[in-house]
Amino acid sequence: MKGGPGHRCDPEEIFELADGALGPEREREVRTHLGCCPGCLALYQSELDLNASLGALQFEEPRSVCRVVAMALPTRSVKVRLLWAGLAVVLLLVASLALSLDGTNPAVFAVDALVTFWSFVSGFADVVRALLAAVGPALLVALAVGALLDLIIATVYLSVSRRRAREA
Repeated sequence: MKGGPGHRCDPEEIFELADGALGPEREREVRTHLGCCPGCLALYQSELDLNASLGALQFEEPRSVCRVVAMALPTRSVKVRLLWAGLAVVLLLVASLALSLDGTNPAVFAVDALVTFWSFVSGFADVVRALLAAVGPALLVALAVGALLDLIIATVYLSVSRRRAREA
């Protein structure tokens, strides 16, 4: 970001200036740039307003947002988002057309993919069920031994505490 002709605007540095995250030298350069760039000055003012609004809010839990994501969100324009959405729709239509020309009905393809996924989940559930059936008796024995040990520990604790109570 330079103050003279041929300068480049860097929204990330504007955000860092508003957050107070720039060093003194860099802050001076960015403030000089703000003096000659109305677009960056407007962005700086809106970022200060946003910081003031967020600072006035009361949060029960501490806020944490990835800095890279936070820096990227305000710089995306609505036009760019609409272009990406349009591209996604076009790609979906092209893929659907390609499947149709290949002799595959896209709806049947989607249902087949869903059936394949469900078969995987069902098979995984069968494996887990068989594993639990095989390990079940050992788990019951371990739980019974644990319960028995808990009873022994409780009995010892009660007898020791009663003996100490009698001695005192």
